[in-house]
Amino acid sequence: MARNYVILDKEAHKGLKVKQDPTLAHGKSSHLIGVSLREFARASSAVPLVLIKDESSERYYVAGLYGLNEGVNLYYSDEGWQSHFAPLNLQRYPFDVRPNGEQLSIFIDKDSELVGEAEGFDLFKEDGSVSEYLETRQRLLTDLVNSENLTQEFVKQLVDLDLVDEIRLGIRYANGEQRQLVGLNSISEEKLMKLDDEQVLKLHRSGFLGAMYAMLSSMGQLNRLVQFSQKTDNPIASIQMLPKEQAPAEEAAAEKAN
Repeated sequence: MARNYVILDKEAHKGLKVKQDPTLAHGKSSHLIGVSLREFARASSAVPLVLIKDESSERYYVAGLYGLNEGVNLYYSDEGWQSHFAPLNLQRYPFDVRPNGEQLSIFIDKDSELVGEAEGFDLFKEDGSVSEYLETRQRLLTDLVNSENLTQEFVKQLVDLDLVDEIRLGIRYANGEQRQLVGLNSISEEKLMKLDDEQVLKLHRSGFLGAMYAMLSSMGQLNRLVQFSQKTDNPIASIQMLPKEQAPAEEAAAEKAN
């Protein structure tokens, strides 16, 4: 279903309610989900964290790699969400924070199956004030905005220090099929190790150094994609990071992640 985000308004939406969905079914078709800096510690133990370049803005953003094909989230099954960690960008739905003129405002997907007037949590009280439920959502969205602002600073540091490094994944399926996934980036540990002491100290004090190593260690979670794929019609036998110099024709046709 297409998303229809509109500015949340206490007059226009005073009768709206929002249902909770612990299965997080709205994320089942998202193979890439944004992850913000303050989530890195938990996220790195659950999902590979990669850098994706937005071709329209020429900027990188950090995302959890939840699937290897567009429209397929391997972390979601008929039983629901299969991980101990769910990004705030998934939890926030059906809400979002977006620019509204010179300020940020809360938007809501009015066409979401979670939104209606029949059942769920009230957004506003009878006097028009914000409900306790909406207050908790506002706090979550504030935390997300603050964390995403910090993430942008983190990514800028990676770019300024020339630490962004292209990665290529070699995927072998149980049926013998092989393919390569490109369009992904990570942090060059080799270049990171060559930074001078002053740069390393600055990164450490900003908290960015720990975040960098969290991203690097998260690549060990590629095995979770293998594990979760076993419930699909095309289970994966293995995923490995390939040398950058290996051409796609040497193993299989390459496909872009985004």
